[in-house]
Amino acid sequence: MPSLSPTMESGSIAKWNIKEGERFEAGMSLCDVETDKATVSFDATDEGYLAKILVGSGDIKVGQPLMITVDEAADLASFKDFKLSSTSKSEPILPSSQVVPPPSVPLSSVPLSEVVIQSKSSSNDRIFASPLAKKLIRETDSTLQLVKSVVGNGSGSRGRITAEDVLKAAAVPKTTSASSNIAQVPPAAQKVISPAPSATPISKPAVTTTGVYADFELSDLARRLAASQTNSKHVIPHYYVSVEMNLTELLKVRQQFNAKLIKEKKPSKDGKPVNDEDNGLSVLDFLIKAAAVAIKQVPDVNASWMDTFIRRYDQVDINLLMGSGSLIATPVLKNVGSMGLASISEELNNFEKVLFNGSEEQIQQLLSNESKMAVGTFSIHNLGMYGVKSAAPIILNPQAGALALGAIIDTVVPRVKSSGAENEPDWDVAPIMIATLSVDHRVVDGAVSAQWLSAFKQLVENPMNLLL
Repeated sequence: MPSLSPTMESGSIAKWNIKEGERFEAGMSLCDVETDKATVSFDATDEGYLAKILVGSGDIKVGQPLMITVDEAADLASFKDFKLSSTSKSEPILPSSQVVPPPSVPLSSVPLSEVVIQSKSSSNDRIFASPLAKKLIRETDSTLQLVKSVVGNGSGSRGRITAEDVLKAAAVPKTTSASSNIAQVPPAAQKVISPAPSATPISKPAVTTTGVYADFELSDLARRLAASQTNSKHVIPHYYVSVEMNLTELLKVRQQFNAKLIKEKKPSKDGKPVNDEDNGLSVLDFLIKAAAVAIKQVPDVNASWMDTFIRRYDQVDINLLMGSGSLIATPVLKNVGSMGLASISEELNNFEKVLFNGSEEQIQQLLSNESKMAVGTFSIHNLGMYGVKSAAPIILNPQAGALALGAIIDTVVPRVKSSGAENEPDWDVAPIMIATLSVDHRVVDGAVSAQWLSAFKQLVENPMNLLL
């Protein structure tokens, strides 16, 4: 943040948009820089305080420090009388209570936002972290020492703890060994959200200026999940595309399949004979299969961002968001492309039996099963059962796509008239569902997401193609 881009040779400060001592946030314009081609805004990439402006105006060169920023307002005073050395503009003269990066590291190559503020009386073991990392630590009820004991030196400049390091530490299972006090939890258990709506308050109801309130304690698992979702929303550039689907043909095919099950007297998903259209194969079974087939047709959606490359998967493993309240889990259906509708239905039914009707021991066994609770390559959120028309889901990192399914709503649609049928009505009432795809823009561009949604819509509206 404090120096010019190495792709530029020189420029000049047109104007400063904030003053010394003022706080800034990520994305805020700090100053305007003029080059021989254009005037560009110099934006902050993190939050902090502007401690000192080193170049008020005039020409500047690549690598020349522009400013000093600090994380905390309390550190501003340390740089009140700061000035650059007259012999070298790449080596600042810090107050006696401050230290600079090691002499072996040229200051011009180190962001000034990383200049360490440390008094002589401070311990050499002080741990430095970015503002976002500190915020996540507060949210997860962790400590800097705890994070450092897990990840060692941070991934930031000169070992600074970053938000990514905090999340890595939060995902490490708890151990009871004397050498570590890190909370260890099976990866599967991180899918649980608490408290339940009927949870016991940790304090008695009280009254403040905002009214009566009660506090509910969050489990370590809930805090870790919250941190994971926060990171996903912060790191992954989400965008959303939606499509309306006519389920008329799908419901007909489902009815035919279930009628066949009744005739053959095969058991339904709950183990009882199929005796009506509410048992047997569900609409969700068809939609899961359609999603897997659409991914095979447009495989670029089945991928992950790996920083320096994109990894595309051959196998389609779909996580399903299931449950509500104190129990939300994301079990995985593996290799869905090779599964038939009956197999999908059976596997889905097994998950539902345990999560909604199983004993606490059975639930914990499922949540601790790493194979059943692994992160797949794509996610489906079925919100139609709650009457939700549409939603924009958060992507499950490191996946590149998540699909939200809305409620089936009878909707007036235009009728395609047959030739010579002039007296036919101009409209019909059809069962319509809205599907919304959340996509990682680093991996999937708009054209590819549109291709996938088009393929998914075609399969849903022509469900016999799922059997080919």
